Amino acid sequence: MSDSEVQAKEERLRQYFHQLKEMNVKIPENIYRGIRNLLDSYHVPELIKDVNMLVDREKTDSRKHVSSSDLESTLEKLRAENQPIGDVLKQLILLLCSDENMQKALELKAKYESEMTVGGYAALINLCCRHDNAEDALNLKQELDRLDSSAVLDIGKYVGLVKVLGKHGKLQDAINILKEMKEKDVLIKDATVVSFFHILNGAALRGETETVKQLHEAIMTLGLAKPSASLSSPLVTLYLEKDDLPTALEVTIDCYQKYRILPRIHDVLCKLIEKGETDLIQKAMDFVSQEQGEMTMLYDLFFAFLQTGNYKEAKKIIETPGIRARPVRLKWFCDRCVSNNQYLSSVNHIFKVETLEKLVELTQKLFECDRDQLYYNLLKLYKVNGDWQKADAVWNKMQEENIIPRGETLRLLAEILKNSNQEVPFDVPEVWYEDEKEFLNSSSPSSDEAIFEKHLLKACQKKNNRDAYNIFLKAQKQNIVFNSDTYHNLLRFLLYKNDLTQAMEVKVFAETHIKGFTLNDAANSLLIITQVRRDYLKEALTTLKAAVSLGQTPSNLAVTRLIQACALKGDLESIQEIQKMVNGLEDSIGLSSMVFINNIALAQIKNNNIDVAIENLENMLTSGNKTMDPQYFGLAYLFRKLIEEQLEPAIEKISIMAERLANQFAVYKPVTDLFLQLVESGKVDDARALLQAPTLKSLIELIPELIEKEEAYTSILKSYALDKDVASAKLLYEHLTAKNIKLNDLFLKRYAVLMKKFGESVPFTEPPESFEYYVKQLKEAKESL
Repeated sequence: MSDSEVQAKEERLRQYFHQLKEMNVKIPENIYRGIRNLLDSYHVPELIKDVNMLVDREKTDSRKHVSSSDLESTLEKLRAENQPIGDVLKQLILLLCSDENMQKALELKAKYESEMTVGGYAALINLCCRHDNAEDALNLKQELDRLDSSAVLDIGKYVGLVKVLGKHGKLQDAINILKEMKEKDVLIKDATVVSFFHILNGAALRGETETVKQLHEAIMTLGLAKPSASLSSPLVTLYLEKDDLPTALEVTIDCYQKYRILPRIHDVLCKLIEKGETDLIQKAMDFVSQEQGEMTMLYDLFFAFLQTGNYKEAKKIIETPGIRARPVRLKWFCDRCVSNNQYLSSVNHIFKVETLEKLVELTQKLFECDRDQLYYNLLKLYKVNGDWQKADAVWNKMQEENIIPRGETLRLLAEILKNSNQEVPFDVPEVWYEDEKEFLNSSSPSSDEAIFEKHLLKACQKKNNRDAYNIFLKAQKQNIVFNSDTYHNLLRFLLYKNDLTQAMEVKVFAETHIKGFTLNDAANSLLIITQVRRDYLKEALTTLKAAVSLGQTPSNLAVTRLIQACALKGDLESIQEIQKMVNGLEDSIGLSSMVFINNIALAQIKNNNIDVAIENLENMLTSGNKTMDPQYFGLAYLFRKLIEEQLEPAIEKISIMAERLANQFAVYKPVTDLFLQLVESGKVDDARALLQAPTLKSLIELIPELIEKEEAYTSILKSYALDKDVASAKLLYEHLTAKNIKLNDLFLKRYAVLMKKFGESVPFTEPPESFEYYVKQLKEAKESL
């Protein structure tokens, strides 16, 4: 059973344990511990006390435990003798907690409250949470805070408090616990996030709307967990449980708008299809198509139709012209069909088998579909059934489709047939061993493949690309095929070393010999970067298309490099194509819209459409529908490239545009960016002209803080130094020192050299290193930010 199923049946399990108690059923201590650990792992510790009633106390080895009565006697004796009792008290409380004796433990606490320690309180809080005793758990936490406000509980006890307080309507107290976790910097692990989900999901199954909403909001606002489909799914579960489908869909859409995730969209679609809510289905599909693309929408609809048994509609979807296989999505659906199958009723099990069989059948002609992987998942279900006839039929179908099965598929099929005393109609590959675990755990390789693989990976670790490639060639000659991960590692290493030809050879070999082999996100990103570096832009664009169609997220660097390379070629069409491809992925990639704005303008200028580029930029900055706040509208990259490419007509017109934006629209970011780029590129006369122009003068008058920015004052002094303008340099220095602005060493070095050159005194010790040293120092400081 899944965690959610266990939680949903918590009360039924409690009744079952009580029935066992009434039947006088006893269990040994070791069995109890196993069940206790299992209940903890399923996030239902409240049931532990109910199981504890079944423990056979008489058979518990008394030599292993000091009895609570003995400890209590010792405690009384120590108190009478006025001796310290802290350690014995804590030991007794821990013993009572392990016996789930909450009442006795609380009485003991009340009797010896002045001697209580942090550890004792922590154990009692945990016990009360397990017993669903919110009132005492909260009182104990408040007493602990009075005893030691700096005390930090372990993460499990904090989570237990949040759960029990939220369950009993003490929402503000639960939120205060979450705030304390944040304030005390409690380490949040993956398991903690899973616990948050179970708290929210349990509340959702109980229909506690405010509890789910407020706790979820607090977790997100405090940054205790990153937004995820799993953590946000209880928000949707609330309304699915009530059959309130319009609200469930609205909540799903709202989550996407807030967090860029679509929790339980599959379940929402299935419910809508079952209820025949065509308008809501259309609304959902329009939204998914707009935000995540048509391909994602088609797969969502395809899986929903499959899940609900609407196979005709599913067939129409998967036969849509242009649709391609998406391995990640197909694997997700297969896993849903296969997982937890042993706990399903026979009806549900048959339905899941039928659903997966239909998936395999309908995707037979799907472009780039890994048929072997789909059949492998189907065989997993047949193994659970012991259905060797269907497994044997799979073998025949694979032969009809000319599929070359992987080793793991053949081994699984052979296992099913052997378990039913059937003949295996093929040779099981030699690389499979009788005891796979022994082989995997063995320190010495027992096959040529393992030896080659070990040496290849070692060469990669030592950064020896020549040796790694030669090992690949030797293995190739001996018809040795590695697993996918090994080829991925080798490919990434060769691409990192800029060995594109060898990398492509490895890629082709892997694709030929491993059915369905595709590069992962990291390898595809490296391939794009390498192709751009070699000026293979068409190939890089094809690689990006393939990666996105597989549902991968390319790296920011790969996409940016490709866009910039296309811009320098004046390839506006390719940039616009990339923009469409990554639509909806910008946040995942970390791609600023300014990358497209700068490079589209650069491509237009490269095509001699300077006026069009300038008009577009001005419209974006001055129209009512501004794409972004002007203060973040950075054109430094565009200006730098125009200067580097020596596109003088464009520079002249772009300068006029920058001045016009400042004078007429009070938009100063472009003129500031232009000035700094002119200084950085050594075009001092142009920078000086801009500095003396009314535009920049008025800018400095309006925003005097501008001159105090490190980037600005360093560049302005460089301009004065090159012009040998000692008077202006002095005024600048006096202005900055009067403002107590900390000056960097490059500024001080340049100022000192200028003053000494013209016989002026230097009011500080000149920095001893060269200009180059301080330039490099500043550059490294910027890169480390």
